Amino acid sequence: MSEYVLSVLLEVNGQNIEDFKEVSEGEHEVAKQINLMNTTGFGKTTPRHTVEVSYVVPADKPEFNFESVQNGTLTIDKKNGVRTTYTGVSTLKIGATKYDGENEAVRTITLGATGKVG
Repeated sequence: MSEYVLSVLLEVNGQNIEDFKEVSEGEHEVAKQINLMNTTGFGKTTPRHTVEVSYVVPADKPEFNFESVQNGTLTIDKKNGVRTTYTGVSTLKIGATKYDGENEAVRTITLGATGKVG
């Protein structure tokens, strides 16, 4: 069963950014293997959440400055009514812009988050 995303909203300093074409939630490590003298143990890790979004560069207005994103909130609304919210969102990486020649210019942005609800 596939999930469809209805909307992706990034809230930073009272400003809402919704110009996203795609979103990809990254994996995070739950536990780490610890080598002990005669056995192997496992230790819980602190989750480090990442989300990669494809930002559509607007043709008729200035593009958003992703370098300024600190302590934002990213909300992903899915078609099945489930909402995932990432808190403490900051920009980790701003990727290259892709031009397809027909529709729009798209830039990949990698975001990191300190918390995840949902």
